[in-house]
Amino acid sequence: MSNNNIIELLKNEPSYRYTQILTEAYSKLIDDWEKATNLPLKLRKKLKENFSLQVNGKIIDSGRTDCLKAVIEFEDRILVESVLLRHKDGRNTVCVSSQAGCVMDCLFCTTAATGFIRNLYSYEILAQLVFFQRVLGKENKRITNVVFMGMGEPLINYENTMEAIRILNNKHFFNIGQRKISVSTSGIPTGIKNLADEGLQLNLALSINAPNDEIRKLIMPGASKYPLNEILDSVRYYFEKTGRRIMFEYVLLKDINDKEEHAIELSGKIKDIEGFVNIIPFNGKGIYTKPSFDTINSFKSVLMKQKINVTQRYEFGSDISAACGQLVFRFN
Repeated sequence: MSNNNIIELLKNEPSYRYTQILTEAYSKLIDDWEKATNLPLKLRKKLKENFSLQVNGKIIDSGRTDCLKAVIEFEDRILVESVLLRHKDGRNTVCVSSQAGCVMDCLFCTTAATGFIRNLYSYEILAQLVFFQRVLGKENKRITNVVFMGMGEPLINYENTMEAIRILNNKHFFNIGQRKISVSTSGIPTGIKNLADEGLQLNLALSINAPNDEIRKLIMPGASKYPLNEILDSVRYYFEKTGRRIMFEYVLLKDINDKEEHAIELSGKIKDIEGFVNIIPFNGKGIYTKPSFDTINSFKSVLMKQKINVTQRYEFGSDISAACGQLVFRFN
């Protein structure tokens, strides 16, 4: 349901029809335009002919109740994956994809290994939320948080990402607070600065993964075109403009970036930035392996001794390849 196409369809309609239509689709979550009885019959017919409300998706169920992975099929038969995380404190977080595949080529990430097909349109990003909200609606629950941490680099697909965020935040539609929306990036300086200038209170997560350019180039070749110092300068700008603490995501890879000296070097790079390091022990398969329990704890301990706030990501969904870095696109 393209935003521009809706506007075109409504060019001879009162301006309030736009809000009515998106409210039906993204708040009331109707599955048939005939149910939008506040709209004229003629307009409902046009909508039904031009915009499907169906989301073609299915759940890959691991038998767990805290993590559900969905496979969503779009009109061109490309499939992408997104995940619903049910937290013990009652939060329901959806991890959405912004691209089919990814251009960044991070070697520790399964998504990157599958290649890149295309950007997702804003309505395709939102379709992932509609799917899971319908699942939660059966339990009288709602999505509380959204993280752009699925497939793809959201700041490369900037316009569609922002259009989706505006609809997520709109009180007439999903009504999800800005501070409940997080955008994760591998480090696109212009995109980070543009995001800062939006005047929003979004959470920014930088997938840093290394304390220097040499290691980043080794494990994140697609992101190596941007020097780490330039990326960190843009992150400082983001904090200055928004006042939002930065999450530094750090995937720990055995014998690659998990040494004590790496922790010390990392702390020196980020100690002047208000934020915290989120440790993510490697989840995937291939050329890298997960560090030992002792190595992980040692890395965290060194950071804390350097006065860096540290958290460790709870591993959701690794049994259904729904954990961080495990989402892939498929063709049906």
